[in-house]
Amino acid sequence: MEDTMTIAIIGTGVAGMSVLKYLIKLKVKEDILLFDDQKYLSKGRAFQYDHPDLLMNYPGNQLSMKLNKPDDFEKWVDAQSQIDEEKHQNEHENKTGNVYYSRQLFGKYMQSHFEKYVQNKKVQVITNHVRNMIQIDNRYEIQTQDESYQVDTVFLATGQFGTSDHYQLKEIEAFRLWPYPLHQLEVEHNKQYAVLGTGLSAVDCARYILPKTNQPLLLFSRKGQVQSVRGKMANIQFKYLTIKNIHKHKEKGFIPLNKVVELFIKEAKHHKIDIETLLKIKRNDPVKAMQYDLNHPETVGYLQSFILKLTQQASLIWPYFTNEDKDEYLQNYHQLLQNYTNPMPEDTATELLNAIQNKQLQIIPNMQDVTYLYNKFRITTSNEEYRTHYLINATGPSKSFAQAIEPNDFIKHLFNQGLLIEHPYGGFYVTPETNQVITSSGIAPNFYMLGQKTGGVNFLNNGIVELIQEAKRVVKNYTK
Repeated sequence: MEDTMTIAIIGTGVAGMSVLKYLIKLKVKEDILLFDDQKYLSKGRAFQYDHPDLLMNYPGNQLSMKLNKPDDFEKWVDAQSQIDEEKHQNEHENKTGNVYYSRQLFGKYMQSHFEKYVQNKKVQVITNHVRNMIQIDNRYEIQTQDESYQVDTVFLATGQFGTSDHYQLKEIEAFRLWPYPLHQLEVEHNKQYAVLGTGLSAVDCARYILPKTNQPLLLFSRKGQVQSVRGKMANIQFKYLTIKNIHKHKEKGFIPLNKVVELFIKEAKHHKIDIETLLKIKRNDPVKAMQYDLNHPETVGYLQSFILKLTQQASLIWPYFTNEDKDEYLQNYHQLLQNYTNPMPEDTATELLNAIQNKQLQIIPNMQDVTYLYNKFRITTSNEEYRTHYLINATGPSKSFAQAIEPNDFIKHLFNQGLLIEHPYGGFYVTPETNQVITSSGIAPNFYMLGQKTGGVNFLNNGIVELIQEAKRVVKNYTK
């Protein structure tokens, strides 16, 4: 009688938990080992405990761990009588009907799914910290701090890279390399704070710090622009910009960028989207941009929904561009689309506008350098120097392993063994669509990687829906 084979899933955030869900759903015969540190178990890094005022940027009434039930999270919230919703959702009604909940509440929702999945008798949870993994012939040995485990298949779902330390500040006590969890930050009300970045993490920092300080808060970036404000979401169905139509244009295995642009324009016209007008909005004037978005929720929301639909297909398009077309896209189109992805909640934009009007908040462009001298950070722009007591890095996760400050050495060990190879467009090499890891020796047997660390292939794959879709696709291919 043959021994039962074993699957390992390393990481239990959205991607790892979705892999587990689909393996169980497809009734695999293998035993399943789940590896994650206790503090991240079932929530990942993104949805661990934090201040309940820190809201998700995606409407909770359109968010779910179930692709076929987009309102599953909100139904779960409604069923939780012990949860004080007032502490976990936005306080005011808005024009769009969007409802936002805290990230930690979504983490509890994820945990409820996790607890159901791990009741399966084939599943074992291991919370000892994973230190290394080595390949032995066609199998793998996973080494934790206490024990080693022999497995046949590995799904690596360790989330995002750590952030970058562009200005070599991480050893300075007054510098915070990563903002989360923000509830651990004790704000001194009479000290000056500044934030590197003007994206959604920087917005979180602003919402947390502003009520606790009597000093103006400074947000710095090179462009000085903020994300768009979420509008009224629409159910978009493509007529022309479908994966089937896009792949019809393949030439020698590659999809020409110009054909995708043509289909994008044709699809936008079909949906009566005035691209030219929307692209004229100057995002580097954050006040005017946020005011425009708040005053045009249907127009902006429809474009955001349109682009969201496209980004959810990106991992089936991007790998088939030539490098020349990838470079052209990044130079000429990427920022235009990024302006309308991951929008901020409406109430958040109103808070920022009020803070700017009351001179509590400054968003400062043209940042060039940061130094630390005589107990103060000196932040220089193209024409001025600013000084501040504390500095928080909110530039987000690095796209590149080489630039990331990783929270542990596990990924480094895999890289040093040649089990992972850096991709020039971010993350590590995997095969398109199937996510098989490409090592220095070729495609590894039964070794898969999911999530942001495959971003050079699975472009724009960091949203909840995108990660679930990715896991479903990869597991389906594995079980064929």
